[in-house]
Amino acid sequence: MAGKSARVALAQARRLEGLRVRGVRGGVIAPHRSMVGLPWTLWRLVTTLVLSAGGVVLVVASLPWVGRFWQLIFERARDFLGIDAPLGDQQFGLPGNVHFTLPFIGALTPQPDPRALWIAGAASLVVFAVSVLLPVRFTPLRYFLRLLALLQGTAILFFAIASDPFPYRLTDHVFVLETAGLVVMGLAPLLLGFTLHVFDLALWKKLLLTLAVLAHLAVFIPLQVLVHIWLVLHGTALVMPVLFLVFGLLLDVMVFVAFYGWAMSWRGQLERHQVRPPAHLGRARGGRA
Repeated sequence: MAGKSARVALAQARRLEGLRVRGVRGGVIAPHRSMVGLPWTLWRLVTTLVLSAGGVVLVVASLPWVGRFWQLIFERARDFLGIDAPLGDQQFGLPGNVHFTLPFIGALTPQPDPRALWIAGAASLVVFAVSVLLPVRFTPLRYFLRLLALLQGTAILFFAIASDPFPYRLTDHVFVLETAGLVVMGLAPLLLGFTLHVFDLALWKKLLLTLAVLAHLAVFIPLQVLVHIWLVLHGTALVMPVLFLVFGLLLDVMVFVAFYGWAMSWRGQLERHQVRPPAHLGRARGGRA
């Protein structure tokens, strides 16, 4: 009797183990590639190093063209946004005789008056109230809105009690956003080398993703800076802390994360690491591997 019970328990355990890797339609749930150990090959090691180093060299070598491209975007967008301020540029140099310029708009930083403080306070209360009224299924959005309300509230408190003018100028804000964006562009190929390129994706996919990330950031960063300038000129320095902490460098990093997450959904070349169900279970009707 004890032996029979042991055999039944063993059969049930095997069946449960097989069902554990089954999907809702009966197909096999393969483990994510980040959970599968892949043996290093000389080809993948060399391509990872070449793509990482080559991406950094590409960013540094293209800085003069990137600077001129951003200058052109600033020239076109200044009139479109109605920004009445002179357009200038800052000269930079890097080792290796690499010289480039970054654009900026010479606008004064408007300081908030009591009316702006009251408007911002009322808007912060509305945002916080919306975060409370949202259903539970919107919990991430609720916490994000509360974060915005909290940061804006601290800015309102600072300007309400500070006796000296806000020391952080709009030109400083623009400079930090542009240089931080360039740092993200320079680090992107290295981060991809440590994260994405170690997996068994096709070489052309890795190359395409590296170029896509860099091209997207090269267009996104100047447009982001221009939106910040427009918002500060209309919302005064009161909105600068929220723009910098939430919609500044963090947004550039999230662009990289979004591209990386998209690439990790691609199918790899090594199919032998997919999970196979135990033979005694067979293939469920209508299932897909």
